[in-house]
Amino acid sequence: MRTVSARFSLLVLLTSGPVAAQNQPPSPPAPTPAAAAPAPATAGSAPAVAAAAPAWQPFQELAFLVGSWSGSAESGARVGGRVARFTPEFTGNYLVHRGSTILTADDGKEETIEEVGYFAYDREKRRYVASYFFSTGISATFDVEIAPEGVRLTSRELLNTEAGTKVRMLFSRKSDGELTLSMDLAPAGKELVPFLTSSLRKK
Repeated sequence: MRTVSARFSLLVLLTSGPVAAQNQPPSPPAPTPAAAAPAPATAGSAPAVAAAAPAWQPFQELAFLVGSWSGSAESGARVGGRVARFTPEFTGNYLVHRGSTILTADDGKEETIEEVGYFAYDREKRRYVASYFFSTGISATFDVEIAPEGVRLTSRELLNTEAGTKVRMLFSRKSDGELTLSMDLAPAGKELVPFLTSSLRKK
């Protein structure tokens, strides 16, 4: 009888382990070394009782982007306007960016550039990634960094453009609520230079 009970207990332990692991909430992005370092202890200070922080949720660092935005845009001597919308989709598993930029071309005609970007959270590697698709036919995969000034995207791979080209995008939130979107380009072997900048406000 004891042998049967022991086997039954072991069976329950083995079958419950994977289920429990699947039900665990995702872990937040891995901290930088500076963020991970503990604060220095202060002599004579009493231990503070910290309130329980709410559970971390994917995309909470990007929540300031959610909504519809519009404003000005410029690319070199060309000027125009830009609209952008960031929305959680597919039951919150993606943050989707849809944007459209209209610029006055060199011949006086208007040029429109559209983009769709998908932000995702890699639960295994504990980091954000993004995939962007542009109306020009170019697509790109980006590593995403949560920076003090906002969200920085650095291209990992680009398709349908010159080999070795690099792209960097930065979404910055200003103290007055303004959102700045910038894109820098670098041909193969060259330094990054500004390509497109936008100053947007929430609608």
